[in-house]
Amino acid sequence: MAKRDYYEVLGVSKTSTEQEIKSAYRKLAKKYHPDMNKESGAEEKFKEVNEAASVLLDADKKAKYDQFGHAAFDGSSGFGGSGFGGFEDFFSNMGGGMDFGDIFSDLFGGGRSGRSSRRGPSKGQDIGLEATLTFKELVFGVNKKTILNLVKTCAKCDGAGAENPSDVHTCTKCNGAGQIIVNKQMGPFQVQNQVTCDKCNGVGKEFKSKCKSCHGKGVESKREEVEIPLPKGLWPGQQFVMRGKGHASLEGGIPGDLYITIGIVKSDVFELIPNSNDLIMNYNISYLDAILGNEVIIKTLDGPVRLKIPKGVHSGQLIKVHDKGLYKNQTSDKRGDLLIKISISVPTSVSKEEKKILKELEELSNFEPKNIID
Repeated sequence: MAKRDYYEVLGVSKTSTEQEIKSAYRKLAKKYHPDMNKESGAEEKFKEVNEAASVLLDADKKAKYDQFGHAAFDGSSGFGGSGFGGFEDFFSNMGGGMDFGDIFSDLFGGGRSGRSSRRGPSKGQDIGLEATLTFKELVFGVNKKTILNLVKTCAKCDGAGAENPSDVHTCTKCNGAGQIIVNKQMGPFQVQNQVTCDKCNGVGKEFKSKCKSCHGKGVESKREEVEIPLPKGLWPGQQFVMRGKGHASLEGGIPGDLYITIGIVKSDVFELIPNSNDLIMNYNISYLDAILGNEVIIKTLDGPVRLKIPKGVHSGQLIKVHDKGLYKNQTSDKRGDLLIKISISVPTSVSKEEKKILKELEELSNFEPKNIID
């Protein structure tokens, strides 16, 4: 069967740039690779794609192909071309510095040959907690204490993992890199994957005599009381982070972090307003205070505050007290307002004397509540 045009195989044109050809090749190579595509004919298409790319990504071969077509490589043109010499020749001769690792590292997860590097020690594990605060604690901040079971650096060996510093040696399998190269056969190719060293578990060290306290791990479990200074200006659902207060790293890296999610105690007195630093406080006043417009003293989170009740106040009405709400943020001294939500209380029983006075008031008063009737 006659060979298909190489440009047609890759879905590019003669005017396509080298980068465009490479891009087209990458997509098709991943699509038809026999280890990824088990459909019938996938392997033949994969070989066809590779053959086309081996020519079009080689400047000299491409020039010959553009002039003579497939005849440039079958000996009939008089130029004596070397033809398609197989996969090994393809990857060693492709132009533009393209190699096997470039194309298939994202497909198989392997690293590039000769480019392995020691990854830094991993960070310790983070810890997540929830702190449920009262409204006063939410407004002004609070220091909380809790007991945590922490992974800590071994106190005896200071994280070295050995009885003595001289007992620590470079891992003989990975030469201290913490990672090794493992070859894996993928069809006609051999892929090099970079993996964690199974001898030292990525630490890069071996121990002649392990620490008796931590058994060579460099860390130990410890129950510890932790003080958490929660500042003002937080909000329920927000996370407060304490850097380096999580678990110690198993590889000598930096400790993890402690994340505290803020919760709030349910209250019948205070209410939050979404996306606002104002705070609602429910407050009951006597029906007499409402009628007479008296001055009352209310106990706020900041202490006692005098509040003048406007005459004719009604239940549900909000009276603003400036700068007694939530702080704008952790570093600001500016606050929202405290909104006193009035609820008028009426006694369920009165004395004979009170009832007599109220009857007299009823006869003297011409007040009648307004009602709207549809």
